[in-house]
Amino acid sequence: MDRKFIEKFNASLPRLGYGCMRFPTKDGKIDFEYSKKLIHYAYDNGINYFDTAYNYHGGESEILLGKVLTDFDRQSYFLTSKLPVWKVKEEGDAEKLFEEQLKKCNTEYFDFYLLHSLNKKSIERVEKFNLYDFILKKKNEGKIKNIGFSFHDNNEVLQKFASAHKWDFIQLQINYWDWEENDAKSLYETLENLNIPCFVMEPVRGGFLASFAPHAMKRFKDCHPDQSIASWALRWVASLPNVALILSGMSNMEQLQDNIDTFTGIKAITGDEQKVIDEVIEDLRKIKPVPCTGCRYCMDCQFGVDIPGVFEIYNDYKKFQNKDIAKQSYFTDMNEEKQGGGCQKCEECVPKCPQHINIPEELEKIHKEMLAI
Repeated sequence: MDRKFIEKFNASLPRLGYGCMRFPTKDGKIDFEYSKKLIHYAYDNGINYFDTAYNYHGGESEILLGKVLTDFDRQSYFLTSKLPVWKVKEEGDAEKLFEEQLKKCNTEYFDFYLLHSLNKKSIERVEKFNLYDFILKKKNEGKIKNIGFSFHDNNEVLQKFASAHKWDFIQLQINYWDWEENDAKSLYETLENLNIPCFVMEPVRGGFLASFAPHAMKRFKDCHPDQSIASWALRWVASLPNVALILSGMSNMEQLQDNIDTFTGIKAITGDEQKVIDEVIEDLRKIKPVPCTGCRYCMDCQFGVDIPGVFEIYNDYKKFQNKDIAKQSYFTDMNEEKQGGGCQKCEECVPKCPQHINIPEELEKIHKEMLAI
């Protein structure tokens, strides 16, 4: 790890952190034994940074970590969680939520703690209830070691809020697709200019950059036959000098092992490799899939539409061009009320989407296209 980051955090973080939003599930709940196996394997292979949040897996993620991480010395790993800003409705709520999280995580302190998923609107709530002062107070009490926030808005909002307070780190969605398409480059450069370490979420964009149209993937495979598609995205992010940590939500052993292999002796993206990535981006631009990461912030829909489910089926169809599988997934495996045709265009989901997707418009388009294939 770069010396400047070691000095900043008074510790050496792993390059790869475990994002705890996508653990394997069974019957709608976290598969405890399999998830425990993944956590132990990650820890044994040098991944000792675990990033959770109040709402991940409906609250189960924090509880899981609270049970499993007790298998390890508390000084040997980094535990991160986030304050659910949207749940703070009155004075005192932040304190109650924070104490609840400490209890669920079975810990006396968090190594890193964030104000969760900030945008212009939620920042108003942060300021109204003095939430920066709250987490700073907890830091001074020793219950938080490093404070930051995760962010989903434009660069103007980021510049203003990041400059208004002292931050140890800020977490951004950075990947080679969003770099130009959604102006992630400007967000990253703002942190660089402010000398604030960047923690990266969604480096593979919720799996979007792990598998896509065969003709685009072929470019990567022709260059490095033995490397996974996801490894390109991870190496690209790791090549950015102000990136201190990269989070990946690893749902199975195959993903975990592949990521560990990628970060073992990891090398920066070369100029020739960047040209290949640029060609892949052009290929993907022509496909125009919906940029949904499956975060589920848009849910639940009051009319029962499975918004991320619809987008996932559609993206798979556009990327893999298999009509039979698309029709099976959409019309047979998915109940009618969950399909895009059930959207009533109330638009309650629109401001909740970190990717700024016009959800009703996309659902209508997808439903019509599915009916036509």
